[in-house]
Amino acid sequence: MDRYRVFIAAEVVPTLRSLNTREKRLITKLLDELPVNPFKTGDYVERDHIGRPIQVVIVERYALFFAPDHPVKEIKVIDLRLAGN
Repeated sequence: MDRYRVFIAAEVVPTLRSLNTREKRLITKLLDELPVNPFKTGDYVERDHIGRPIQVVIVERYALFFAPDHPVKEIKVIDLRLAGN
């Protein structure tokens, strides 16, 4: 199986940069795992404005939101925010 490409929304980058070392390491590990396991399911699923499933993974205090696009073999990371917000 070809590896998927991961795209991170520009809005996610400032939050990613602000994380403490442990959180940054854990989230980076998850981002590294997504291309080789693109069918990973989140801790729960939300729907975007047109009904597409958005996987949500809780990492420490943060929620990482991503949407796999299997036909084009891409994973889009669309949000990273404090869990519960």
